[in-house]
Amino acid sequence: MRNELNMTSEEKTWRVLDLYCCAGGSAKGYELGGFDEIVGVDQVKKKEYPYFFIKADIEDFIFNQPVEWFESFDLISASPPCQFHSKTKHLAVAQGNVPSDIDHLPMVRQFLKSLDVEWVIENVPEAWSAEEKKNITFSCGSHFGLGVQRHRFFEASFPIEQLNCDHKSPHWPIGPKGKPKPIGVYGRKGDKIKGMCHKTGKMQMGGWTAKTVEEAQQAMGITHISSWRNLCQAVPPAYTEHISKCFFKHMNNKSSQTKHVVQGTLERWI
Repeated sequence: MRNELNMTSEEKTWRVLDLYCCAGGSAKGYELGGFDEIVGVDQVKKKEYPYFFIKADIEDFIFNQPVEWFESFDLISASPPCQFHSKTKHLAVAQGNVPSDIDHLPMVRQFLKSLDVEWVIENVPEAWSAEEKKNITFSCGSHFGLGVQRHRFFEASFPIEQLNCDHKSPHWPIGPKGKPKPIGVYGRKGDKIKGMCHKTGKMQMGGWTAKTVEEAQQAMGITHISSWRNLCQAVPPAYTEHISKCFFKHMNNKSSQTKHVVQGTLERWI
């Protein structure tokens, strides 16, 4: 995609800052999408993160690091902790886990909007209000032929093409009702998730989680992450590969508009 940009100077190195990088699901998509340099920041170093890494508390980091450093990147991507908003936090409690009560999204949004750099924030659907979601695009595993559904919303400073879901995806296994059902990558491996039908009030099986790490990797389209816990927290790389394509299209349009303005100015001078 980089080669499609109307750049007349020497080839540019495209850089993305990956905040809350975890094990690098998003980062892998940015590499596949055409970025040359990826820098990850998180408070915990994940051994599976394959790019340059800075260990830091994000809240302290964004206030202590010079603005010019952030603006040296072409894109800043942020995936604040989603457990605070996620509907699966009730499952985590039921399994004896304590979900995070951290909500960095408002802080991160305010910070990114103050910078002169393109940005994108990823999170679960519940992180935004119904009204906000009308103007925010989302990704689904069915957009990319993946075995998961895993809806994730992306708020960005540039246009992101909205793709269409196919919840009858042939890539999903057939569920108990004879309809395609996505594979879950959350909670514990091999769980059968039960829930109450809102129409009948009866308990029924709502889905299942992957039985093995290998099944989860295939469903997510990830090969470099082999830890179940890291897979549960990851964004499928196909999502951010799509974001990258939209970013480069946006930058190409900006470049064309700038050249048009410059050409018009030169013509007036002449």
